[in-house]
Amino acid sequence: MKKIMGIDTGGTYTDLVIVSADTKKVLAKYKTLTTKGDLCECIATGFAHMPKQLLAGVFMVCLSTTLATNAIVENHGCKDGLILIGERPRGRLSSSKVAVVKGKFDIKGRLKEALDPAEVDRVIESFRGEVDALAVSGYASVRNPHHEMYVKRIAEEKLGIPVACAHELTSSLGFYDRTVTADLNAKLIPMICELIDTVKDVMTQYQMNAPLMVVKGDGSLMTEVSARNKPIDTILSGPASSVIGGVHLSGKKDAFIIDMGGTTTDIANITGGRPSIRNDGAKVGNWFTHVRATEIFTVGLGGDSRIYVDSHGRICIGPEKSIPVSLAVALHPSLGYEIDFMYEEKKYKHFRFHDHEAYQLIKRYDNLAYNEEEKVLINVLRNEPHTLDYLENHIPINKLHHLLDGLTAKGVIARISLTPTDILHATGEYALWNPDAAKILLSIITDVLGMSHDEFIQAVKEAFVRKLDTAAIAAALYFDHQDIDMTPGGTDDYFLNSLFFDKKSTVLQASYTLPKKIIGIGAPASAWISQMGKSLQARVIIPEHAEVANAVGAAVGRDVETMEILIRPDSVTSQFVVYSPRARVPKATLEEATIYAIQIGNAYIKEMSPHCIYQLHHEQEDLTFEDKQTHRRIFMERLVRITVNFHRCRKGTPFQANAVLTTWKKGE
Repeated sequence: MKKIMGIDTGGTYTDLVIVSADTKKVLAKYKTLTTKGDLCECIATGFAHMPKQLLAGVFMVCLSTTLATNAIVENHGCKDGLILIGERPRGRLSSSKVAVVKGKFDIKGRLKEALDPAEVDRVIESFRGEVDALAVSGYASVRNPHHEMYVKRIAEEKLGIPVACAHELTSSLGFYDRTVTADLNAKLIPMICELIDTVKDVMTQYQMNAPLMVVKGDGSLMTEVSARNKPIDTILSGPASSVIGGVHLSGKKDAFIIDMGGTTTDIANITGGRPSIRNDGAKVGNWFTHVRATEIFTVGLGGDSRIYVDSHGRICIGPEKSIPVSLAVALHPSLGYEIDFMYEEKKYKHFRFHDHEAYQLIKRYDNLAYNEEEKVLINVLRNEPHTLDYLENHIPINKLHHLLDGLTAKGVIARISLTPTDILHATGEYALWNPDAAKILLSIITDVLGMSHDEFIQAVKEAFVRKLDTAAIAAALYFDHQDIDMTPGGTDDYFLNSLFFDKKSTVLQASYTLPKKIIGIGAPASAWISQMGKSLQARVIIPEHAEVANAVGAAVGRDVETMEILIRPDSVTSQFVVYSPRARVPKATLEEATIYAIQIGNAYIKEMSPHCIYQLHHEQEDLTFEDKQTHRRIFMERLVRITVNFHRCRKGTPFQANAVLTTWKKGE
């Protein structure tokens, strides 16, 4: 029997499934915690729990992940730098170390200002030892990538770190959004490469000679070579897989797929068995990227969302993620002693900043430059986590909170607190880890608030379900291309909370109905998503294997990747210019330019897809407009689109490709 393995590595869990290639039936599954400090541990654990007789017949491994999405949402990732060529675009950039060098092309790819090699050398040297990866973005680089390619080559030679060019990631002319995309891409390279290397190493241990494919944000697949160069394409990879898995497991062609993980809840609107695709780019966190992706509405709400009480005594859930205290104490019993001591001594009565919460070292990038205070804190947390109270009493550092926030933002340490997962431990609905730790932390919070356990738990559950229902309404507005502003006291807040949820008005009433079924997937789905929808009069379905739907989606998803090359006429030379990720090349005729575009596209795909058998489909889309005086069609541009269908095969099979060319006109 031919089999496919699907792997999904999320921020909280790593899931593995093996499905039949013919029937798509789930043959085996396993769920384990994602060990961010050592990804090999969770991947190897998953493989070890797969039946050996099933592993022997796996001929393709498909990987999806939310690591990139979570890193952007939480502002984590490696320390990256950015070199801009020509000018600095207007807008906020994610990199803290940015440099600008001279050099510019116009929007037709013609040279306006040459690079200064000496300046490039000096700027590159300024990044030495300061960053783990580098992004390069130049004005109009998609029309002529020569400057970016030169800077990349010199930077790789001098620094020996990954370098990402903006023109390699998107063909859009938008300088700012293209720069943001390249900057985020560089930040993700070490993380995604580590994940791919880990999976490949474990596959080798099991003598699994199969190609590894990676799920992109639009649900299609790319080779591991492409993923290493363009990890930004993996943003929303996990949600895209969950959509495919949710449709497959539920059999519903029209539904709201709601995928709850540890960090976020992702919602997709399915019509006719397919979600809509954002061809113009996806927004993740506070950043808009030029990455084609499934249209997903994401909120910072998950099973591991931080539960805390704000300065006004209000119960808050998320959007920040924490390590559940029940899990942390199960892995590190000494932390339980610190929390027990606080509770017994009633020290929390005098706490001013959530001192009952704790911090744990989770990741260290070897090349990341730490200051002396950061090194002291890292060394204290190196062997075991500690509460903030312990750290304040044992580390003589001013502004410790600022230091902790900085290392948390970098993904080096993580907060440990009460979470929805701990609530389930406290109620006995979930008993995988240490329920006593959850109950003690619960006692500390309820003692401060003057509430009973039952009152607090009920308040948390009601708040959590309301957040889910609110997310469903906000997602519906998003899919209708409407914004929602929940600023307290605003119109949207009034209509949703005052009129709909709380029924405060005696004059006006509001009701919302979600006619589509809600398909709940993800590890916490049965506990939380199953409780929502009542106020929306919606039916909720939790299908079999919902807890590993992402991995199922990776295994049964579409095996297609797309590449686009633009051809435009040059009014000065009367030639046709091919704009590709490799160069700006003029050709005498449109036919010659089209043939050349197909050739370089084929060569690029072959380079990115070693050891794979696949089929290429070439399409060309012409953009024209009508001259109002002559009524003739005027040619503007041609887009050559290369679609790749990967045949499921064993690694080492000789390269094969078949090309099919179709044409249609746009604008006529």
